[in-house]
Amino acid sequence: MHENLKVIAVKDLTTKTNKPFKGLEVVDEKGNLHKVSIFSDFPDFANIKQDYIIRGKLEKNDKGYLNLISETQAPKSNAGAFKTAQIEKTMERKEQSISRFQDDKEWSIMVSSTMRDAVSLAIAEVKDIRTLNTLEADILKWRQWLIENWSVNKTDKPPF
Repeated sequence: MHENLKVIAVKDLTTKTNKPFKGLEVVDEKGNLHKVSIFSDFPDFANIKQDYIIRGKLEKNDKGYLNLISETQAPKSNAGAFKTAQIEKTMERKEQSISRFQDDKEWSIMVSSTMRDAVSLAIAEVKDIRTLNTLEADILKWRQWLIENWSVNKTDKPPF
């Protein structure tokens, strides 16, 4: 609820990021004293001094500080929560993409390795240069065997 507040004291201050603001002591309509901050977007910011009457609303921000919000100021949005939600969605998409890329990479390695090794094994099997007409069939035979035996658990077979 907006009310008339009388300024008792004014301090010109700056934030850690060098943004100007004013530290005010104000008295509300019930006679209660409040220490508040106003920022440069506050109407008539430069002219606010002692005994000035401000129409506004006292609000605590997310850090627990009491701020004064003018009735003509646009309400502050909860942009932090929105930004956090957007970051979480982006991270989830990124995780899915990385997982898909890893799966694609593993598949590509399998295809390339089995083809290369199948060719090597088929050539090593050739006993006579005149039997090269079976080379294609031998490559496919070895490739099939390599793919079928691609996934091996550590406990399946001894390493040597």
